[in-house]
Amino acid sequence: MAEERPSDRELAELAESILRIARELDPHAAGVGVVPITGTETAVLRWIHHHPGATPSAVAAATGLKRPNLSAALRALEDKELVRRTPDPDDHRQARLEATALADEGVALLHAYWSGRMRAALDGEDADVPAVTAALDRIEAGLRPSPRP
Repeated sequence: MAEERPSDRELAELAESILRIARELDPHAAGVGVVPITGTETAVLRWIHHHPGATPSAVAAATGLKRPNLSAALRALEDKELVRRTPDPDDHRQARLEATALADEGVALLHAYWSGRMRAALDGEDADVPAVTAALDRIEAGLRPSPRP
């Protein structure tokens, strides 16, 4: 027997649940102590943190940002000392982006905050976490804009 696919309503409810959970995990509302950054800056910093040495072009393609918006976000992140730009040793016309130690400290604070909140919310019923994480990763990948040519 074929599995029944989720209805539009069920998928919309999943999206609403994700948004509600994201609001509950907002570190700025909780006073976790991380440097405040915008949603755009978060997307850029997250990509750079997971892809050290990425070029601005790669970050723009991966985040779906237009170059002027990416440039503004990078300037803000550099001003906040969360990202550093270094010349590419193979092509000095190109820059490479790296998260700083301050960004790494912020990520560690966030991970500790999030894992504590999640552990408390799950109250020991956490066996499904790997499967849920895999499903959410698939959703994220499917929602991410396709790289522009």
